[in-house]
Amino acid sequence: MVVSKNGIYVNFAPMSSVIIRIVNAARVLWVAPVSVFALPLLPLALWRGKWRVNNGVLEIVSPALSWFLQGPWFRAMSGGTGFAAATMGHVIVARDSGCMDRCRVHEHVHVRQCERWGALFPLAYVSAGLYAAWRARRWSAYYWDNQFEREARAAENLPV
Repeated sequence: MVVSKNGIYVNFAPMSSVIIRIVNAARVLWVAPVSVFALPLLPLALWRGKWRVNNGVLEIVSPALSWFLQGPWFRAMSGGTGFAAATMGHVIVARDSGCMDRCRVHEHVHVRQCERWGALFPLAYVSAGLYAAWRARRWSAYYWDNQFEREARAAENLPV
């Protein structure tokens, strides 16, 4: 126990490892319906791919994932170039190690957003994007003005 300046007792005892494991397992299960969308990409990630777990998130880099990240959906959202990385639940995929390094902070924000929203995250993301595009009356706002993307760019200290 520690006494603060105003005399209030505060307990800073760490959580037991069992509770931490239960919380982490619940977090994985809560996000699992979204993470499962990464499964079709795993065969692509096997070709010259590198895998790593970072803060409970599976990070996968592979040149073969460029096909996915530069697909029509991502090109439409980004304004033509596609994405360097994308998040699906507790899985982040990137074109290469450099892209992962540049996008890691941004993509981990999306992981935390997904942990808050659970299986509803894809619906919330799409809804926020459609609302942003409708409000701005331009399709590029779907990505650039999407509240979830603005939060991720803010974490990177980029202009929101």
